[in-house]
Amino acid sequence: MDLFAVQPYMTLSDYASEDAFFHHMDRLLNAMEDLRRAEPAVVVLPEDLATFLALLGSPPGVREQETLDAAFLLIGRAQAGPLVRVMFGRRTFRLPVAFFHLAAERVYGAWYRTMSQLARAHRVTLVSGSALLPDNRLGYGGERFEAQGRHVYNTCLTFGPEGQVLSVSRKRNLVPTQEDRLYLSRGPELPPAPVPVGQHRLGIAICYDAFAKPHTSHEPGFDPVVPKLAAQGVDIIAQPSANPWPWSAPWVFRQGEDHRSRREQWQQEGLWESMRREPSIRAGINPQLLAALFDTHFDGQSAIYVREGDTVLPVVEAAQGEASPDAETVIGWSLPF
Repeated sequence: MDLFAVQPYMTLSDYASEDAFFHHMDRLLNAMEDLRRAEPAVVVLPEDLATFLALLGSPPGVREQETLDAAFLLIGRAQAGPLVRVMFGRRTFRLPVAFFHLAAERVYGAWYRTMSQLARAHRVTLVSGSALLPDNRLGYGGERFEAQGRHVYNTCLTFGPEGQVLSVSRKRNLVPTQEDRLYLSRGPELPPAPVPVGQHRLGIAICYDAFAKPHTSHEPGFDPVVPKLAAQGVDIIAQPSANPWPWSAPWVFRQGEDHRSRREQWQQEGLWESMRREPSIRAGINPQLLAALFDTHFDGQSAIYVREGDTVLPVVEAAQGEASPDAETVIGWSLPF
């Protein structure tokens, strides 16, 4: 069985059209084929990969803005009427929530079509990253979307080799100073049922959900997901991730004598530590989003972890973790079991 983590470097040009997004993803999955050795295969894309599809169809001048805030301010002014209607219709006065509702149909449609086609073309189980979406009243059996309710979730879709959605995961733990400021809603207490892949059972823990401990001391609701997946019989974890802080800089939530970098904190408290605590988890796939979008950067070093006896090892890691075109890569590992 082959495991792959895709580490894309995304820029505004990748979200200029659905075709641009598709061709970038297609190029990366073609690179995956060069590493492929066995059937079946699991390919994991990073968190928030599809979130910026919200820029599709944006008004003139948006892509020339210097900051993300300025870009969304321009979008808000151009779409003021529809945003107000959404706010009243969904009974929310949170502008980010209204914006995600307004963009949901085009985000979901482009995301679904791209990932369904790629999963089918490459005959893989594809964990397709995530997008910020309300629930779909029509379900997830096709590309059509109608928002249901007012809540917006960090949502991950997993596609099967026939191009069908096998599982819908919603992030349980929201990153402080980031997702809480977007007024996202927490996912359910229990994760969805595992996805069978060959003789294995795949579970999804979106980024922070795979951490063993909270980032800060004032998160009483932090709810680790990996122990719950282990209790469901999962033995392979997919952790699609997007890290908004510099990878090699000091950890932003450090306290006292803590001098660790974000990279060190990730390695010591993230999926590696969660796997170490759960002996039934045999492998973990952690792709990172690399991006330069307005003034927002995502850094991170993708890795695949495998258990060997009582030890959890990073058997393969991306060569670079700072966002740049040269850091884009696909890493893979063939499981011996």
